[in-house]
Amino acid sequence: MSTNMSGGNDATPVYTAPSDDHTTKDTLIGTDRRGHLSNVSWGSIFAGVVTFLAITVLLSLVTTGIGLTGSGVGAGIWSIVALALALAAAGYVAGALAVRSGLLHGFLTWATSLVAALVLTVWLSASVLGAVGGVLSQAVDLAQGTDVSQVVEDVQENVSGEDVQQAREDAQQQAEEAAEDAQPAVWWTFVGMLLGAVIAAGTGVLGARSVVTRAEATERTSLGRVRR
Repeated sequence: MSTNMSGGNDATPVYTAPSDDHTTKDTLIGTDRRGHLSNVSWGSIFAGVVTFLAITVLLSLVTTGIGLTGSGVGAGIWSIVALALALAAAGYVAGALAVRSGLLHGFLTWATSLVAALVLTVWLSASVLGAVGGVLSQAVDLAQGTDVSQVVEDVQENVSGEDVQQAREDAQQQAEEAAEDAQPAVWWTFVGMLLGAVIAAGTGVLGARSVVTRAEATERTSLGRVRR
């Protein structure tokens, strides 16, 4: 803050931005000033990840409620919009809580959310496989009481070698078609992930700058009171 001298000893305080104004560099990538706190706040990142997961669950319920659970164009567009909203909110929360390094906190929130989503997916898949394994074990127990050899002989009599060869060719053709259909989906997933990183990083900056702007507004208000 500086003072403007006019008319003798009258001094009017005038607000000037501090020399180490962190509305630019600090809100983007942090600062390297000695004695400054760490540029990374994992608590803020954790809060952003929790926000992402919570909003994802809520939007999943909305998706089920409006009937967009299929694989059509509408479902794909809604999935992209829902993911963008969840990442935007997560990045903003992380940046606002961290105050500084909004760009990095938003990006790290996106990366941590991606890892968390993968871990949850693997865990759910393992749970499903465990349930399927239990059902199969029960089926094996039931099958032990039947004459399996007789069933195998009946199947071999009713199925010819040509049918087996045709089944193999059909399975191979379906696998090739599935691989071709999966290629565009992989590219769209890659683009969506990059877009999600940009959205989370951008909203992280907005969150950090919003807190800084409020701090500056408070300082201006206090200076105005001193002026009066």
